[in-house]
Amino acid sequence: ETAEPEVKVVDLTILSPDRPDLVLPIPFVADEKGYAFALKDGSTYSFRFSFIVSNNIVSGLKYTNTVWKTGVRVENQKMMLGTFSPQPEPYIYVGEE
Repeated sequence: ETAEPEVKVVDLTILSPDRPDLVLPIPFVADEKGYAFALKDGSTYSFRFSFIVSNNIVSGLKYTNTVWKTGVRVENQKMMLGTFSPQPEPYIYVGEE
């Protein structure tokens, strides 16, 4: 018997040239308005996250990025990251701007 692969997100950072890097705690902690973070309309941004794979190889790892504006979903992006084997050091993924 082999253990199921496990993926743990270590951190998520929002990168925007208009502001300092914003490192979000995992799990997210919402502010008084119920948001994890907010960006000015029209801002360019990308994100970086690191994750650790343990137990077994993870095949076909995907992520989904959903953007909401005033409670309405305006963008939903799904991206295939690939296959990852267990290792002690975290993998780092940087999204497109």
